[in-house]
Amino acid sequence: MEVQEAVNRLRQLSSSPYAPELPKQHLLVNFFMMIARLCHREGRITPHLYRGDNLSKVLYEYNNANLFFDVLRRNLGLNVLNNKEVLDVGCGWGGKTIYYAEHFKLKSIHGFDIPKAYDPDVPSRFASAKKLTNCFFETGYAENIPYQDNSFDIILMEDVLEHVHDPKKVIQECYRVLKLGGKLIIKFPSFKGVFSHHLDRAINLPALHYILPMKTWAQGLNYLLIDSRYKLSYEPFDEIISTPYRTFITHNLNGLDFLQFKDIINTTDFKIIKIKLMPFQLNTLPRFAKFMYVLFWKLKILQEFLSSFVLFIGEKN
Repeated sequence: MEVQEAVNRLRQLSSSPYAPELPKQHLLVNFFMMIARLCHREGRITPHLYRGDNLSKVLYEYNNANLFFDVLRRNLGLNVLNNKEVLDVGCGWGGKTIYYAEHFKLKSIHGFDIPKAYDPDVPSRFASAKKLTNCFFETGYAENIPYQDNSFDIILMEDVLEHVHDPKKVIQECYRVLKLGGKLIIKFPSFKGVFSHHLDRAINLPALHYILPMKTWAQGLNYLLIDSRYKLSYEPFDEIISTPYRTFITHNLNGLDFLQFKDIINTTDFKIIKIKLMPFQLNTLPRFAKFMYVLFWKLKILQEFLSSFVLFIGEKN
């Protein structure tokens, strides 16, 4: 297949606004994909990753919102959002936003995500069908939040900060639109985490970004995607770029890790309530695996690698 033909094929398969990484065969990528398929770890299927219809994307988020809900419950209590003006930064398709509106006694909740990434009319109709009158959706960018200063009591940001182009500007914008005493709650995976490579839509194995460079993965997985012999289906991987936080990473990531995030927070006026690495929930693991994970988690040098996500709770002074 000619290079331009291959690129055109990748663009047809992609919903990303960015150019795809040029496909190139890599034998080690082929090998690990073979291992993943043998172990039934060749990728996760969700409406987001497989271009489901718009309503199915809202429903997928709605049905999985309890995961962040549990984070809020364990760290701030069940009433944290009650009687509050809430902003959901990077709301995806709005399903989680609607879940919060339904399960908390909010004054209001506003959600926004980037233009062309979602259609705000779809979650708005779903919220109306549930007779929710305090749930609103907009479009905008986290680096330039489309709301006035001092507008919100709580800002939620789940699995967003690792994708933005300028994390520092995003944090500054959150500070701007929070009311005095308002809280910012962030959850995101450090790029140094064992499953933080964001390759799992194609190959769901741990520590892949420690084994091969991201450029090799992006080239090799894009090659497999358009090679008819493999019959694979996933979103192509974006071109590899460099950011202030990581050299050579896919365009939809910035590579932010825990220490870099702490450095950003230390440049702001946020009062830090909590900033820590959080472990994985181990409910489904065998007893011996749980024991080994807990044992290794006690070693500080391994915590970021073994972490599920970074949790930050800050208050506007």
